[in-house]
Amino acid sequence: MNWSHRKGIPQPKHTTGDVGISRSILVIASLYFALGGPGSGAASAQSASDKPTSRPALVGGEEVAHWSGMPIWGAKEAREHGFELPPPLGVSANIFSESANFRVPKLTIGGHGGGLLDIDNLVRVTHVKVEETAWTSRLDSWVLPFLDLYAIGGYVNGRGDVDLRPGMFPILRSHGPKYDLKLEYQGPTVGLGGTLAAGFRPVKERPTIVFGLADLNFTRTFLDFKHVVTSLPGVDVMVFSTRLGVRERILTNPALGDLHVSLWGGCMYQGVQEIMAGSVQNVGLNFRANVEAVNPWNTLIGGRLEIGKHAVLTIEAGLGDRKSLMLEAAFRF
Repeated sequence: MNWSHRKGIPQPKHTTGDVGISRSILVIASLYFALGGPGSGAASAQSASDKPTSRPALVGGEEVAHWSGMPIWGAKEAREHGFELPPPLGVSANIFSESANFRVPKLTIGGHGGGLLDIDNLVRVTHVKVEETAWTSRLDSWVLPFLDLYAIGGYVNGRGDVDLRPGMFPILRSHGPKYDLKLEYQGPTVGLGGTLAAGFRPVKERPTIVFGLADLNFTRTFLDFKHVVTSLPGVDVMVFSTRLGVRERILTNPALGDLHVSLWGGCMYQGVQEIMAGSVQNVGLNFRANVEAVNPWNTLIGGRLEIGKHAVLTIEAGLGDRKSLMLEAAFRF
């Protein structure tokens, strides 16, 4: 199978499960910006009128130095340039749902203890569609004003629809009998990642911030195909995404704190483990499949609402061959 995705702020593969983990990662992946995405760190810094000292001190009712010691460098310099950094620690909960298409250009099978036979001339996997939902959580910390590091954990379940056709003659591949194989899967996923952020105020007298984010994470999902496939190792997925957007203060509320809205667009790439290997339960067959995403890139659009300094709500949609929807709630402290 993602990616979870699922990041801030969003999730797989065996012939079909392989796709699944990618989703999970995506899920997981899309979730990154929820804790460290637009509106946080350097990208979402707010203007501050007070200058800090080199040691923890109270200025205007706020601590200049955070109790965690984060960020480990650069907080003083950022404030001296007119930015107020948000709380550096965060925890988030995320739900990510998506569908994606995969292809299996090569499939080999064989008995236990024997070699694997290429069956492309007998059976072709013409199409694999995976639909998946992942629930993930994330812990993150802005270790530097422009660098957020995080850990991901969650659970994913989904279903893969696999189209099989005869492979002996080209005409049968498109017009011959078709067999639909449906696989259900589930399993835990874990991962690590980081986000680089940058931002600037085009008009110094206004709180408007233009920001950019680049995120990279690696996840592993341990799939269970509900007793159909056994001995399947963890599926690894790499997710890279970029976002460019604008953050604006829309309301000043003495009780809740300032309200900020961020809107952005971007793109995401998912690199799924290309080779899946395992065994089919109760059949005595080993298999090895090459699994590829039909299109590893898709477009992202999203937005978030920041309520004061601590609460963040995020929504992001993925468009293109891979379609997704991510909802996330985060708390910073």
